[in-house]
Amino acid sequence: MTSPDPASGAPAELGYSEALAELEGIVAELEREAVDVDHLSIRVRRAAELVTVLRERIAGARLEVTRVLADLDEATSSDPSA
Repeated sequence: MTSPDPASGAPAELGYSEALAELEGIVAELEREAVDVDHLSIRVRRAAELVTVLRERIAGARLEVTRVLADLDEATSSDPSA
């Protein structure tokens, strides 16, 4: 993995909203500017790191929701008053 932008911190340390905002900023920057090749590769690499973090956060949230729903179903099915 490459060194993150000093101002942004490591992607894994960012919250979902922060990572998404940074990724959106990179996309906007790449869409509106003629970026030199060296800078382009750095920004694309950072964007890839952020996408990985976002996917991991979504997968983690999905798993947690599944667990909560399973626990809820289990509690409801074991509750005789339900």
